[in-house]
Order: sequence, then C-alpha cells, then structure tokens
Amino acid sequence: MKTFVIASPPYSYLPLIVCCVCGEDEVMPEEIRLIQPAPVTRDENGFFQHPDLPDFDEGDGDKCKAWIAEQELEVAMVSLEYHSDEAISERYFEAGDPDCSYWEPDRPDGEDWFCLAIHDTDDGPVCWWARPVVTP
Repeated sequence: MKTFVIASPPYSYLPLIVCCVCGEDEVMPEEIRLIQPAPVTRDENGFFQHPDLPDFDEGDGDKCKAWIAEQELEVAMVSLEYHSDEAISERYFEAGDPDCSYWEPDRPDGEDWFCLAIHDTDDGPVCWWARPVVTP
C-alpha cells in the first residue's frame, strides 16, 4: 500500500491510499485532521506549544512549511523584541530572565487567529499565530 499527497483545486491536500490487492488501483481518500484553536496554557516562563503542533527541530524548515501547507494555514510571527509596548520589551531584555509570562503577544490584524506557539529564540521570545487560509 502506498500513500501519495495530491493537491486539487482549491488547493486542498488529501492523502490518497492506493491499494493493489485486487490487481487494480483503487483510490481511497483519507481526510487530514486540520488543527483547531486550543486553550493557551503557558508554562512558568510563559512559553506554550499547541498540543497538535508537531515538534520541529532546528533545520526542519521544509518539513514545517509542508505541514503548514497541509494544514491550510496562514502563519504570522510576532516578536517580543518589537512589541507594541516598548516597556515590555525593555523589561524582558534588561532583566536577563527567561520569564516572559507577562507578555501578551500582539494578535495580527484580521479574524480567526489562534496561537500555535510562544517560544524562545536567539533574539528573544516569539509568538506564532495561525489562521485558516481563506480561498476566494
């Protein structure tokens, strides 16, 4: 049994399982479970990862992009360093403490954004927001 991923208009991705038991190819669609908003429960340092977000390692950029496309998401990153309230940014970087639990990341403009993750980077904490891609 082989699994293939194909795209069909309007660019929805469906894995297809091809079965060759009877000598003929039969195609049986298998639905992808799209990620949904989840409650944001931050840890003691203010970090969070959506329970349905796969763990991606450094260097997994292509895998991450493929997952985002499969999930039909638009993703936006917001950095604490450039937060709308400069006092929040100054507090974090002057303290030298990993705690960013007081930071409430700015939500991007528009509807339906939900938090995928709040995590630390070399440049300080970032928040990844996501929303379903709207096809015209």
